[in-house]
Amino acid sequence: MKQLTVLVPNEHGIAARLTAALAERGINIEEIDVESVADHGIVVMSVDRYDEALRALSDHGFRAITQDTLLVRLEDRPGALAAVALRLRDAGLDLRSMHILRRDATTTTASLVCSDNARAAEVLRDVLVVERPAERD
Repeated sequence: MKQLTVLVPNEHGIAARLTAALAERGINIEEIDVESVADHGIVVMSVDRYDEALRALSDHGFRAITQDTLLVRLEDRPGALAAVALRLRDAGLDLRSMHILRRDATTTTASLVCSDNARAAEVLRDVLVVERPAERD
């Protein structure tokens, strides 16, 4: 899975501008997280067509980066995310981002970006969700 990260100014209507830029090209937002910190915002999302999303955002003046993520499925209980973070720490890996994507009655699915995703996948192989390869534009 890939994740798009967009740094934006914290201004009125910015989420509307960003999402409209994607909608204009028929790009489906699958997950999104919008946060503001002082005068800046951070938007993290996954979409159905990454290359086209990057072009659409660029055409509208947004700077976006894309990163590969790992998907993990965990038992939905207190401490499950902490256990993952501790395993990565003990393996000498930095956890750069963690987002809960879905929760149901028994499980939580989260996306992770680590300093070395290949090594992190080995460390977390028992909770890793194996996806089919992403379709390209």
